[in-house]
Amino acid sequence: MSIIPRKGKFGVKVWDRATKRYRWVGSYDTEAEAIRAECDASLQPGRDMPTVEHWARIWLSDYAREARATQRTYRYAVKQIVDRLGSLRLSDLNRSEARKIAKELPRNTARTARTMWADAVRDGVCDVNPWTNLRLETPKGRKDIDALTESEIAELADLAEGLFGDYGIEARAIILTLAYTGMRPGELCALHRTDADLGAMEVVIQRSLDGTGQEKVPKNGLARRIILPAIAADAIRRVPEMIGSPYLFHTIRGKRLTKGTLAYFWRSIRAGWVARGGRRIDMYELRHACATMLVERGLSVGDVAFQLGHQDGGRLVMTLYGHPGEEAIRDRIKMAHAPVQRTPSVRRRMSA
Repeated sequence: MSIIPRKGKFGVKVWDRATKRYRWVGSYDTEAEAIRAECDASLQPGRDMPTVEHWARIWLSDYAREARATQRTYRYAVKQIVDRLGSLRLSDLNRSEARKIAKELPRNTARTARTMWADAVRDGVCDVNPWTNLRLETPKGRKDIDALTESEIAELADLAEGLFGDYGIEARAIILTLAYTGMRPGELCALHRTDADLGAMEVVIQRSLDGTGQEKVPKNGLARRIILPAIAADAIRRVPEMIGSPYLFHTIRGKRLTKGTLAYFWRSIRAGWVARGGRRIDMYELRHACATMLVERGLSVGDVAFQLGHQDGGRLVMTLYGHPGEEAIRDRIKMAHAPVQRTPSVRRRMSA
């Protein structure tokens, strides 16, 4: 017997096939928890085929991602997967059935299932990942976005200032800072006033806010110093300093910004924009607009990637973020074919 009642708890030990001796697993408050722990600890990758529910518990525990927000997202998705497929063994799900289920599940849940099976395949728990190459229709993606123009960004900033009364000055600065620096919303939430050097027109991105409200290092784990264009710097100068707070931007009630409060702030702006006849836009499109403006100004994709905080040398900018307007493209092509004005050469006559 490997579940041992002791002092109101349940201890678990399992037989280790490699060492041919028992291995202590731990002590648990309930017998149900002990049974699950025994089942998980007894699994031998490559030899035993776990059920989806069994593997899901192991995966959430032993393969947990570092970011708390990702852990929370995976827990929510895994619950939906287990509710649907919990008693099925990993190897019993074929690609046809996975495709049918993926069409019914939220996209993020299907992506989580693909990742969960991929880890199982990589470590020899099962042989095939049925969630890959499903050929599902995908929604309109980032690369298909019609980037906001500078005049539209100015209109959004004016709209924000008019919507929020006394808070309008700060609302305007938030819009212009996101659009002209390309920083991520979580980076803006965690920005300290001392991070912005308005004289040098630079800002240091050295922390970010995740979905749980916790501060972390920026994406890719690296701080970066980026350019703060004059239009954004001038808007920030008008933002009053909040006594007792290190942060640059705050909510309308003077609290620290979070991704949630920033999203709520954006919904009001988007509603006002749509009411004026504009299309429905997401806040992340301000980041795309920044990339597009920089590309249209002739910067290399590597330079744009640096400003956005990418570490791929510009690959993602080329495929997703840079959306120069067609009119700007046509103008550049016309300039490339414009006649070149040549200065007539002067031949010197050599005297005999």
